[in-house]
Amino acid sequence: MEISGKRPPIYGQIRFEIDRAPVSLQAKRNKKDDLKEFILKVLEEAQYFLTGDVKIEIEWHVHEQKRYETDTSADIDNIIKPLLDSLCGPSGILIDDNQVQCVTCSWLDTYDYESEKIYISVNYMNDEFISKEGLVFINVENNLCLPFNEKNPAEVQKIILKQWLNMFSTKNELISHGLGYYDAQGVMPIQRVFHKSRLNSFNILEINEQLKHLNSN
Repeated sequence: MEISGKRPPIYGQIRFEIDRAPVSLQAKRNKKDDLKEFILKVLEEAQYFLTGDVKIEIEWHVHEQKRYETDTSADIDNIIKPLLDSLCGPSGILIDDNQVQCVTCSWLDTYDYESEKIYISVNYMNDEFISKEGLVFINVENNLCLPFNEKNPAEVQKIILKQWLNMFSTKNELISHGLGYYDAQGVMPIQRVFHKSRLNSFNILEINEQLKHLNSN
């Protein structure tokens, strides 16, 4: 399925092939880095990030003899984390692997002993994405960040940021008056937040500093 372009496929699934064997979570760092670099090369033409929760399906095609009769084949539970990590970050299609709400992983027999392949399917809501162009994250409150397009006109940016401040303030006020977390969340943006600790590779701006910058121009 098509990965490249300004938006993900409208039918809510990206499926792609990795023409190499997976690596174990216990593998050396360089092996895991090599796999990530290979996968990011496959994903490099995607001009967007998926921003909501996703379901991941992993199919590992490997010869039965390798699985049953050698000690070189990784345990199936140990191949998941390196693959998920390889989808995330500024060059990936996910912001962070805490977006993964569900993951399934299985191996299937292939007659070619020398060749191993991985097929990854990412299932998502088709309107939960953002362009990579102009993307920064805004730390609104308590290290809770939202994706933000700083390429928008200054007045548009100010309107959005002020609205976010109002939403967070209203949520806190409702909770202070005894409303439960889930009910108070009803006044928050549809876009889910990301904790600052999960965004180490991204550009993060403080909301008040960004508003000050916009007002000074």
